[in-house]
Amino acid sequence: MEKTLKKSCEECGRTVDTRPTVVDYQGQEIFVFHPVICRACLLKLCERFAVRCANCGGPIPPFTQVGVHPGTDSENRFVHMNPTCSTVGSAFHGYWGKGKLYNSVQIEAC
Repeated sequence: MEKTLKKSCEECGRTVDTRPTVVDYQGQEIFVFHPVICRACLLKLCERFAVRCANCGGPIPPFTQVGVHPGTDSENRFVHMNPTCSTVGSAFHGYWGKGKLYNSVQIEAC
């Protein structure tokens, strides 16, 4: 699964030798292929930008696909995109980044 590479961490500039970057954050194993980021920086970003899942209460780390319960921009509630938590199905989803929602998509109901 891991590829050998020599790239710099986008946060601190240290050399990153393998991707994905893998860390355990609050009991959840996290794999990040993009951006290139070292383990230490990924853990710091998780501590700073993780949000709580509106269904299970567990952390949703940055660089993760999320389901979105729509509200105003500051009131959106996020859920893990897995069968247990995703009560929004695929109708509302996006990408949780460094403290904000990216690539938010709303699929019209038929």
